Amino acid sequence: MIKFIFKKKYKKIRSSVRRGMTFSEVIVTIAIFSIIMVGVNQLFIKSWQNYNLVIHTSESSIAANRGVSEVTNVLRKTTNPDDGSYPILNAGSFDLKFFSDIDKDDVVEKVHYYLNGTDLMVGTSESSGFPPVYPAGDTESFVLIRNVVNNGTQPLFYFYDGGNNIISDTVGNLNDIRMIEVNLFIDRKEGDLNIESYASLRNLSDYDTIK
Repeated sequence: MIKFIFKKKYKKIRSSVRRGMTFSEVIVTIAIFSIIMVGVNQLFIKSWQNYNLVIHTSESSIAANRGVSEVTNVLRKTTNPDDGSYPILNAGSFDLKFFSDIDKDDVVEKVHYYLNGTDLMVGTSESSGFPPVYPAGDTESFVLIRNVVNNGTQPLFYFYDGGNNIISDTVGNLNDIRMIEVNLFIDRKEGDLNIESYASLRNLSDYDTIK
């Protein structure tokens, strides 16, 4: 008796093992990642700097503009004081004394703008007695604008005559002043902020007066 034996053919299965990253591939990956992170970091820093610039500029500008607007509004209403003297008492580059109704109470005050360090101060006083007399000093004073950095080459006040010409020597020419420029420099980390404003002294004009 003849037996036939059939052998099964088994397919040889080759197992594959996933190969890891080589050292050189790791180095390249780290280098690419570092370059990307440097770029992202620089973009973040630049964006933050721009954000700070906008915020600082906005804060400084709002405060300074508000203060300068107040100064020019008071200057425009410069008027005759209760004691009958001239409306402008002193006109210096960093020290200005004149008469105006600063608080709109129909009482003419002596107003004094001056620098105290880096603070623009405003001092006021009212007349008393009969005949009315104003005190030599300021009765009240407070800080109007902070971080003012005007120096000797950057006057805080400029004075102009009726022809819009700068009056270089105001001591003997107070009667000629018709307009005052407020020229403010505010300290800011990103660079000084400059604000200019002009106030026409309408009550001293030959063509225009106000109350």
